[in-house]
Amino acid sequence: MAQCAEFTPEGYLMQSVQSVDTCTGYILVSPTEYSLAVRSIEIDPLDVLEVFGIVFGWVVFLGFLSYKVKLSKGLIKLA
Repeated sequence: MAQCAEFTPEGYLMQSVQSVDTCTGYILVSPTEYSLAVRSIEIDPLDVLEVFGIVFGWVVFLGFLSYKVKLSKGLIKLA
């Protein structure tokens, strides 16, 4: 269970009476909670590659679309 802790003026780390939600010091967590938190936000290289591919695809698509719009505007002005 997470606990709130603060340093005293003497430099010791003491448990605080504040709740974890209102803690202004440090929050101490158990090794199990830490491993669960790290595992829940772990980023896989395949995830990064997938997001990069999607974003790069959108950039290429929007560039192509803007070229087509520019070309269409030119043809409309000629007509």
